[in-house]
Amino acid sequence: MIRAVLFDMDGVLVDSESLICKAAIIMFSDLGAKVKEGDFHPFIGMGETRYLGGVAELHGITINLEEAKSRTYQIYSEIARGVLNPLPGADWICDSLLNVPDEVLNW
Repeated sequence: MIRAVLFDMDGVLVDSESLICKAAIIMFSDLGAKVKEGDFHPFIGMGETRYLGGVAELHGITINLEEAKSRTYQIYSEIARGVLNPLPGADWICDSLLNVPDEVLNW
């Protein structure tokens, strides 16, 4: 019997890296900064604070991280709608968990 399942959604159920990067580029552009996709590569997998903060440091930009994260996710929710697709096997994983209690942890 499955008692618990723990996983990080990105890379397991969906690959959202390109979309979150696009959202972050737009967020920085809104602040008047020109950043590019490659600027984010060293910070992938380090958490959203380092992901955005690292690029800000790289460009010498001072940002309010909480506001930057909020705006980035707002943009992400707009651009991901209808284009974010499950990775192969994600449907099977979700279907397999239908009878597992509704307790989910996400870091």
